[in-house]
Amino acid sequence: MSNRFPALAIGFAALGAFMQPTAAKAATSDDELWIETGIKGDIAPGTDFKLELETRRREGPNEYILGAEVNTDVSSALALGGGIEIHDEDGFTEVRPYQQLTFGLGKFDFRSRIEERFYDGADRMALRLRQRARFRTPIAEKITGFASGELLYQLRDRNEGGPERIDQWRLNAGATARIAPELELTGGYLFQIRPRDNGNTRHTHVSQVSLFYRF
Repeated sequence: MSNRFPALAIGFAALGAFMQPTAAKAATSDDELWIETGIKGDIAPGTDFKLELETRRREGPNEYILGAEVNTDVSSALALGGGIEIHDEDGFTEVRPYQQLTFGLGKFDFRSRIEERFYDGADRMALRLRQRARFRTPIAEKITGFASGELLYQLRDRNEGGPERIDQWRLNAGATARIAPELELTGGYLFQIRPRDNGNTRHTHVSQVSLFYRF
């Protein structure tokens, strides 16, 4: 199985190259570093909680995110959840509550999330739908590899008359290691594709690192 995981990650990367073959010719590219820390664990039988703080370092103002999430099992394969994130970028704030449904099937899970996005100075609340498929498998003792693909679709723009469109595609791969009984360290790579009608597609290469305390 460990031989299949690198092949799957390479497959996701190749998929990204073909998702927007025309727009990619005019693409611009940048790099970011996302650093995340927090706590997570069970707060009741079948119910888990996560509290996180994230910094997204990039050229220009950095973005800071405070988030909390709760999920509860409806069955052995289905979980309902929700949460809220507060984003700040150089004083510009977005408050983002969301609801989600996650279905597990063996080493795969499929998540549907709807986000209500409240921006400073916007005409109205924006809506975004997120659909993610993820694969996870052990690749060594206390180490789990993962790969995922996600579509983020803008159902309603924050400004009147704004477009309904694909906001971005995300392709992600990495591994999580249990470095102590209560500590999880994750490293990963995220490739973002933001297609736009004018052909000005943006590609973002994100290095990710996170450290969580599990209670």
